[in-house]
Amino acid sequence: MKGIVRFLVQMLVLNIVLVPIMVLGPLLYVVPFFCIVANPQDDFSGVAQLYFWLGPLSCAFWMLLSCHWPTVRRAQREGRLETWRESEGGMLHTVTKATVYMFAGLFGSFVFEITFLVVFSFRPGNPYREMVWFALLPFATFAPVILLWLRRWMRDRKQGDFISRADTDCELRDQLRAAFLYAKNLRSRNAHESQ
Repeated sequence: MKGIVRFLVQMLVLNIVLVPIMVLGPLLYVVPFFCIVANPQDDFSGVAQLYFWLGPLSCAFWMLLSCHWPTVRRAQREGRLETWRESEGGMLHTVTKATVYMFAGLFGSFVFEITFLVVFSFRPGNPYREMVWFALLPFATFAPVILLWLRRWMRDRKQGDFISRADTDCELRDQLRAAFLYAKNLRSRNAHESQ
């Protein structure tokens, strides 16, 4: 029983420490700028290492959050939030998808960070170079999340382009025509009622 309580306390402490780092990770990237401004001649290689190792944990959290966000929001708008998981394939499918996204974010972040370190090595001593380095690091760390959001934005923009879709989709063209006629009818009815 003592071992179980000790394990639960350790997990609680670990969550108290890691969850804020994962959730607030993107905001923590402004801290080095204040440190560099306060003491420009200090060596910030330890801070750089800390961000290198903790950044991918935050990226994995945000990938996990971004994994199901669009489908949950759509289910909420459609009023089927209670059955969202079943409509997305069930518990096994959604948990597997979330796990894949989380590990893709974790390892993808490490790959982008290593590439960033190869291209822009950290050399302490020049505060301006350090500021630029710390300004670019979050883009490398959160590149998987940024690429996911960018891909979804481009896909939604492409799907939301009604004018180009209406040229080829007869059903959509008919729906747009019906909506136009309905709005025209409402405008004319409101104009007659106001006179």
